[in-house]
Amino acid sequence: MKQRYLILLPFIILLLGGSNAPILHSFDVKKLSGNIHLTLKHGVWKLWEEKPVYQNITLDLVCDQGKCEPEVWGYAKKFNQDVDHQGALEINNLEKLSIEEISTKQYRRAWELKITINIQSHPWSTEILPAVYKINLVPYKNQIIGSYQGKYKQKKLQGSVTGIITKAWPANISDHLALSPQEHPRLVFRKHQLSSLQEATKTPEGQAIIKQLEKILEQPIYYDGYVPTGGYHASGYCFLALINNDKELANMGWKIVEKSLENPGRRLLEHSPIVADVALAYDFCYSVWDQKQINTVTNWLGAQTKQLVKGDSSRNGWNSNAGSTWNARARGAAGLAALAILNEPGISNDKIYHLMRTAERNIKRYLSTAIGNRGFGSEGDHYTTEPLILTIFPFLQAYSNVIGKELVEGSRLQWILPHYLMRMIPNNNQLNVTTYGRHRYYAGSDLLATGLVTLPEDFLPAVVPIFENSLGLKGDQTFGINMPHYAPFILSFYDKKHNLSSKNPVQLFGYNFVDQQKGFYNFRNQWINQDDFVANIFLKKELIGGTWHYPDVGSFRISGLGETWAKAGKSSNNWQEENVVILPKSSPWKTSKPLFFVSNTDGSGIVTLQTNTNWRKNSEPPVGIAGLRSFAVDYSQSSGVPGLFVLVDRFLGNNEAEEFKEKVWIMHTAGNVTVKDNSFLIKGKNKTTMKGTFVVPESVKVTTEKTEEGTKIVATGGQEFFVIMTVQKKSPPPLTIKGLGTDAKVTVGKQKISFDQDRIRLSTINP
Repeated sequence: MKQRYLILLPFIILLLGGSNAPILHSFDVKKLSGNIHLTLKHGVWKLWEEKPVYQNITLDLVCDQGKCEPEVWGYAKKFNQDVDHQGALEINNLEKLSIEEISTKQYRRAWELKITINIQSHPWSTEILPAVYKINLVPYKNQIIGSYQGKYKQKKLQGSVTGIITKAWPANISDHLALSPQEHPRLVFRKHQLSSLQEATKTPEGQAIIKQLEKILEQPIYYDGYVPTGGYHASGYCFLALINNDKELANMGWKIVEKSLENPGRRLLEHSPIVADVALAYDFCYSVWDQKQINTVTNWLGAQTKQLVKGDSSRNGWNSNAGSTWNARARGAAGLAALAILNEPGISNDKIYHLMRTAERNIKRYLSTAIGNRGFGSEGDHYTTEPLILTIFPFLQAYSNVIGKELVEGSRLQWILPHYLMRMIPNNNQLNVTTYGRHRYYAGSDLLATGLVTLPEDFLPAVVPIFENSLGLKGDQTFGINMPHYAPFILSFYDKKHNLSSKNPVQLFGYNFVDQQKGFYNFRNQWINQDDFVANIFLKKELIGGTWHYPDVGSFRISGLGETWAKAGKSSNNWQEENVVILPKSSPWKTSKPLFFVSNTDGSGIVTLQTNTNWRKNSEPPVGIAGLRSFAVDYSQSSGVPGLFVLVDRFLGNNEAEEFKEKVWIMHTAGNVTVKDNSFLIKGKNKTTMKGTFVVPESVKVTTEKTEEGTKIVATGGQEFFVIMTVQKKSPPPLTIKGLGTDAKVTVGKQKISFDQDRIRLSTINP
């Protein structure tokens, strides 16, 4: 035993910085609860050009007060990001140490683990070899540190270990009933809930939901395209067959399933929704189809689960990066398919369980990577919301039903619906959002139809009234059912007895909604009607490798008084299609960081960002430039108008360098624009206006260009920009300007505006 701790000693001294290290405390076993992630330095290896290359591996345990589940998973991204390695905890021991001091500082208790992980070098490889690790750990501040000894493929391994403890995710559902053998339905709702669902179809809401489903089923079926619809129709018919105990409807569902099986998607992107909805159809029609039909689909789903977990060649467009919509679509479908056939006779359930857990871990990595802490997605609104409605939300609901654990509540997933709710402008039952990213749209009402059933109870009082007033019996009565498979989800939601007291969304979620991880700032003045003001700006704090991203660092959107004033340009990866300042002879900035943020209780606020530096290649001394943008939103009406917006753009670095000298300020709008001197006036369809005035540059040149999306406002003539925009129903208020450049002091009504180094100042927020 003493030899083991002598091996541990040098690593602990190294990690703690030598002999002056602070005291190491005993483990508090109560704190050894949750998800524990241990990263072993150089814990795996493989040959590269006939030499061993060592990579780190992270081992994931689930523990409760030091008692850990026997199942352990490993992930080594650089070793192979497409494989999760399953293993077992063999020894779990908290014990007294046999040595009294380390570096003259006493500690008393270590944690000893022995873990065997089955390492698979590649998803298509049949070679799976065990790696054995003996790990010794001690607590240090908010981390766990220590060392390990191990062996993999005949090579001895040793190195340091660092670990963190996070909240248990997913959390156990306390009243979950274990699945009975071959229990179906199980994915959207359980078998014991069927009679209640059948009764729910007799309610006014239920009748409207079934009516809308039947209407959608009359639409043409497409067996190809980016989102094939065959599986969706099959699931719709099978749901009605189950609810009505109708064999003929089940036969209709089967014919569509047969054709869907014969027409796989051309890539995994398109194939994923086919698999997901065949799984739903299978679950609903299980009690009505004959055994041959059941066996056929069981085996097919098993094979598709394996394929979707393994992935495909990049030549076929496959993208296994954690933050990619490909990963989300495929692994959501794989997880749903695995849950549909788990514990079915005639298949290897150990393999299906392994595939389901692998899919689950990929989905969790996607959510942790692609989705910010308040629901903004790195790939933009379309690529974020589409996989949610196609495969992720169905998987989440099925996971809670089958496994009995909750993946939504307490995670960033719970913020998806609140995030979009706080960006929506209600207008004639349309829930419009000014979008970011490719294709310039989002899933809209589909998000509510599929996501409400998984939303935490605490959020429902704000979300449900909006849904009912726009899409429910008080709205267009579609219930957001734009595809057949949405119907069982929203009916399941209404079948639950929710005792809701309505709350305005701003009461629950606040006027300022900020995703700090991704750098998305949303400013709202109220949640009432189409006249609401919503303004936001995207800093793009993170650049996720291997995913879609647009040159939208610092791009903003403004809506209010029933009009969209600042919107996205054309859906293309062109810097000029964003509301930014571009440098025509340079490349777009990639990311930015927040320098300043302040907000008011009325939804007003100010945020300042600084971009990364763009450098001239091979310049000596270095020649580069960074952008600084400050964005202010004022809803206080002290200016005499309901919405005032200020933008200041400065540039840090070599402004006079040839490739950095020219600067062009751009804003896209939907309205008609006229230009006069240093200002522009946008007229909306409802006769409201936005007036923008350039304080800087003094000799600004403002022009407009007609585009496919509306009008592009372009300003040139200087190295800095200071713009004040007011939105009003009547005449724009006058501006009083004293001073020159960005040092100017501007007064609009009672609002005083200035700029101070790195931030706009408003007298009502930060005078």
